[in-house]
Amino acid sequence: MKFDQTDHIIVSLIQKLAPRVGRKGILTIFLAKLLFLVDLEYFKAIGKQATDFRYVWYKHGPYPPVQFEDRLANLENYELVTLPMTRMIDDRSYNLFYTGARPRFVPHLDEPLASTINRITDIFKDATWETLLKYVYSLDIVKGLEFGQPVDFGRVQVQTEDEIFLETIAKAFKEELEQPLSAQHFNSIQRALSEPTNENIETARRMLGAQRRASQYS
Repeated sequence: MKFDQTDHIIVSLIQKLAPRVGRKGILTIFLAKLLFLVDLEYFKAIGKQATDFRYVWYKHGPYPPVQFEDRLANLENYELVTLPMTRMIDDRSYNLFYTGARPRFVPHLDEPLASTINRITDIFKDATWETLLKYVYSLDIVKGLEFGQPVDFGRVQVQTEDEIFLETIAKAFKEELEQPLSAQHFNSIQRALSEPTNENIETARRMLGAQRRASQYS
């Protein structure tokens, strides 16, 4: 059986949030919303979804009605196991899953997808399904949708390469960039920016080097 990127994402999420140790299950409704967030964040960065799901606005927000449950069934008893219990939410029964003991593959995800999944699971690993839903409901992309309407990722503003680069630099040098700026500091940065260069990364190196030197005078 051939497994694609969507399968790898599903298994990766379950392994991170519902490992065999402890048998902490992950609800179907929770998994579906995490998949939506992965697709949303990946679309912002790349301009396309990470999975091949198509989301529709259901009673509890975005849900992929086509293939989702079939994919879970194909992974059953291998990469995932359904707990012998369900949870009732608004008179509907939802399954709980945890990591299976007989995986046929190890999830492999390239960047930036791997980092996207790590970031989302780190944020919501201890959240309740209610908290996750509240966050999803607050997103602009789903506001105004009615039951049965598809979620249009085309409404998402995709980041440019420069925006992604600058965001990465800002995160990597957060502490340095938060230091108070002196007059000498501003002048050093301005000189670095005025020097001719064809590469963003070279400009960043010059800026950060000048920033460090300037901080010695402040």
